[in-house]
Amino acid sequence: MPLASNETETIFPSWQFDHWRAVDDRVRGGSSISHLDSIKLDQEYKVENQLYDDAEKGGKAAARFWGNLDIDTLGGAGFASQAYRYGPSPLKLPQLSYNGIAIHYQPDPKTKYTSSTPTNFTFVLKTTPTSNIPKHPKTPGPPREAQLTYEVSFPLFPNLNESNPGRKHVAIFEWKEFKATYRGKNVPEGDEKWVPLDPGLIYELSIMCRSDFGKQHGDFGVVINSIEAVRKAKRVGMWIRLCDFWKGVTTWVSGLFSSSENNIRLDDEDEKQRLIV
Repeated sequence: MPLASNETETIFPSWQFDHWRAVDDRVRGGSSISHLDSIKLDQEYKVENQLYDDAEKGGKAAARFWGNLDIDTLGGAGFASQAYRYGPSPLKLPQLSYNGIAIHYQPDPKTKYTSSTPTNFTFVLKTTPTSNIPKHPKTPGPPREAQLTYEVSFPLFPNLNESNPGRKHVAIFEWKEFKATYRGKNVPEGDEKWVPLDPGLIYELSIMCRSDFGKQHGDFGVVINSIEAVRKAKRVGMWIRLCDFWKGVTTWVSGLFSSSENNIRLDDEDEKQRLIV
């Protein structure tokens, strides 16, 4: 659905590519690998005749998330992701001010899509402080401590008969749509591990391609044009209506007393003096 410019607040870009780190299944002995690179889109892949500025790269760019998802090494499991870690202060998107997240994306012009190409991606939030991610992780390195995460998924081709390879999509997720997960499995409400999402404290976010237990694998790619926080609509209209209602009530009450005073009858001088006293 289209969003007015004053309904969202941009999180990325600027992408700050040097701050993103790979968090792939190699830390668990797997062989998947991911990258997040700046990509300048040509005329064919322009989005509504507008691209986003990235000051670090000195030009207009989007983020290309790509790599290879391996499922053989870990027996059907596999994941590849790029993570952005906030610290020491978290990203703050409190529910009183924001409704959720909007992701603007499109197919990657450098990826050759086939029937087996992974086309489902996951956006992940972490709301507890996270450990530092090394820039050049060891292969394999020590696994990061498992934490509760909150995830939503978005398909690269929402329409099965996609005819325009450069078509832009937007996935809009309300906070209630983010599912709590632990080690890749859903944590239902009521489980001892379950904690409600608090977007007022986001310490890490990531873009992921996972095998979903062997359902997809191989080379993948998607272009992320922007990630935005969806602001709650200002309730100016409601406030104006309340003010108008209150003004009407006070006017009515004032008129009621005024009418009563005007209807007082003074039949004689004694009655007039009694009222004055």
